[in-house]
Amino acid sequence: MTPSVLVEDRDHEQGRVRIVRMHRPEARNAMNTAMLTELLDTLDAVSAAADLTGLLLTGDADTFSAGADVREGDTDGGVRRMELFTVFYEVLSNLPLPTAAAVEGPAIGGGAEAAGACDIRIAGRSARFRFPGAIYGIPVGPARLVGLVGLGTAKDWILSARDVGVDEAATAGFVQRVVDDGTAEHAAWEWLVQVGSRDHGTVQLQKRMLNDFEGVRDRVAWENDALRAHAEIGGLPPGLDRDLPRTIRPRRTS
Repeated sequence: MTPSVLVEDRDHEQGRVRIVRMHRPEARNAMNTAMLTELLDTLDAVSAAADLTGLLLTGDADTFSAGADVREGDTDGGVRRMELFTVFYEVLSNLPLPTAAAVEGPAIGGGAEAAGACDIRIAGRSARFRFPGAIYGIPVGPARLVGLVGLGTAKDWILSARDVGVDEAATAGFVQRVVDDGTAEHAAWEWLVQVGSRDHGTVQLQKRMLNDFEGVRDRVAWENDALRAHAEIGGLPPGLDRDLPRTIRPRRTS
């Protein structure tokens, strides 16, 4: 079976960066159950590798990711896929290592959220972002987006489900750097090498301090509860007082 996630380690003077490439070009790198499982296995391996200094997340074939693969055949209404995505999103958001997303082409729904879970986003001029949950009745999580662009802009993007071009995304603070197409991955690599040349313990502590200041861990946990509650009640609008927030936390089973 062809892997849907390609992993490459690239050495530099102070260590090595792990490049994680979503690889389903026939589906615009949409995230199905198999890909999400592979992504989680990859993050588990990152956590266990002592000499890694950073992680670079990117896509394949001029696309970052089209988001959740809603065309995937399933028997549970997508509950398992949502469960895996919430775990992936939480683990990536809280990864101690510095992370960077290299985005070229569309990053839609879960793809845009995955990019948002990284520490920074470096985007080619072809990059565009969309949070289309309001179109398809599949909610997207606002946790990291609100912290990155503010409440008003997050409401604009999520409730309208419109395309957001790279210049608007950069002005809003969602994208940290805009580069020519074909160079986003290299620019993200250079940033991770620069960060990797600093004291590793201090970098990880400062990342944790910044995340804690913004309440990232609690925001993501609450958001995941909300998304799981929505999936578990069959996609019906939840009773906001009854169902949100939930006390459960994302579960990962084999």
